[in-house]
Amino acid sequence: MKYYFLSSSHLEDRIWFRDDEDFKSGMNFVPIAALRCHVFVIAFVLMSNHVHFVLMGDEHQMKEFYSMFKLLYSKYMRRKYGTSRFLRENALDCREISSLREGLECVIAYVLMNPVVANICLAAEGYPWGSGCCYFSSRRTSGRKVSELSVRERSRVLHSILPAGEDCILGEDGYILPESYVCWSKVEALYRTPNRMSFFLRNSSKARRILEERKAMLPSFKDQSLVLFAKDICLSLFRKSEIIELEEAELQRLVYELSRRSGSDVGQLARVLGLRPRDVSAMLSKE
Repeated sequence: MKYYFLSSSHLEDRIWFRDDEDFKSGMNFVPIAALRCHVFVIAFVLMSNHVHFVLMGDEHQMKEFYSMFKLLYSKYMRRKYGTSRFLRENALDCREISSLREGLECVIAYVLMNPVVANICLAAEGYPWGSGCCYFSSRRTSGRKVSELSVRERSRVLHSILPAGEDCILGEDGYILPESYVCWSKVEALYRTPNRMSFFLRNSSKARRILEERKAMLPSFKDQSLVLFAKDICLSLFRKSEIIELEEAELQRLVYELSRRSGSDVGQLARVLGLRPRDVSAMLSKE
């Protein structure tokens, strides 16, 4: 079996995960899709508008895994939001990792450092929607075995009745703990020591520049927080509960207020509001 790096395209005007419940569902679909497609999960991260995976298997299994993951999440989105069509456009970049030593180490570090680079958290292990907490740490595997859940419980909690693996543990937060299915022992054997893994995390292609530029890193607003923030502004300023109800002038005011109050860039504003980046730029330039 070989190692592969899977990366979805970055959505500019929409987001995959709008709230914690969406993230929890995505977390649960990872081990379900992995078991279904017979792949081993090495590392992964779920970001609001894209996902990254490092998996072990063959190329055909990689594409099957991504298709299954998208299918499960699309069904969930359709039930909750009434739409999932945009995921059809979310293309996959699947690459074999040729160098099994430093090449694999660098790719894993790149994946795990995504939320740090996005200024969401201060360290990879502090981000809950991925496998950053699995390596060189005290693994919290207390909870219920997924195999012990009734069919009704599986459907309600996991949003799927497909099997997730006999050893998978459902944690108190309502999602399957990655420590119970991620191949953390392979990653620890690869890096050998916590300090060596920390070196690769600090010097990953994205993180090195960011860490040098930001002497004191403070977490920024998450996309999910801005979604709620935007709704609050709509209610307080326009007495409207949904962004889709806004007139053009009101939408421009919302973009300006959200930018001013949160300090978010054009890309993030476009994602959370469902607008094209160039339209957001045009609205901001008029203020």
